[in-house]
Amino acid sequence: MKHYSFPRVNRLTPCMLALLSVMSQSFAATDIPTGTLNVDRTLVRIGSRSQLDWKIQYPGGIDDLVTVTNTGTIIPKSALTMRVRTLGVAFQSGQTLLPLEGSWSKNNGSFTRFFYGTGPSVVPTKVLVDTPVNPNDKINFGGRGWSGSSWYPFHHTRVSDPYVVVLKNGDTAPNYVPAYNQGTVKSFLVPYIDGSGRIRIGSNNLIILWEASTAAPGSTYFDMQDLVVLVSFE
Repeated sequence: MKHYSFPRVNRLTPCMLALLSVMSQSFAATDIPTGTLNVDRTLVRIGSRSQLDWKIQYPGGIDDLVTVTNTGTIIPKSALTMRVRTLGVAFQSGQTLLPLEGSWSKNNGSFTRFFYGTGPSVVPTKVLVDTPVNPNDKINFGGRGWSGSSWYPFHHTRVSDPYVVVLKNGDTAPNYVPAYNQGTVKSFLVPYIDGSGRIRIGSNNLIILWEASTAAPGSTYFDMQDLVVLVSFE
């Protein structure tokens, strides 16, 4: 049997020192996402499935990535990638499902549609917008519902509008929304709201809520759940 020996390294070359320096900068503790991963069983039999639950906390927070103005305009603080998903739609007249349209714009340009459809057409995991954004870009979102014969008013974040609101982790929906005060939250929103009514999303995310009807704020039908969109920045 042959034994192989390797030369003992007793000093670091300049190249190795440079590499370690870069690694220490790239993987500093403050740059690494943290979180938990839990599984409901220790052994998994063939053909069975396990339930995985996880929470990921990204370094910093949404306030380190973007500024959200009092109207809801989103302004990136650095070069980022923005991804948009529709989480749910709950808009109907009686038993008839009505479609909604979601749009976005950059730097006060024209609005571009990223979603059109009813609740059953929503795929929450599907990325509908995947685009780079630059520091000081002005990102706005708008939405409107179809009455069956015409469009309802278009509500967007360029101006102050009670029919659309942008929320971050820890925020609560406006207190004039009966649905959140009474705990009547749509099923697609349940994973994103805790028992106290606060939004629970990743620290690099924003959630946007719309009321698409003409119901007055504070009325029974004003629930801010007609269209729900998740915006992520990386």
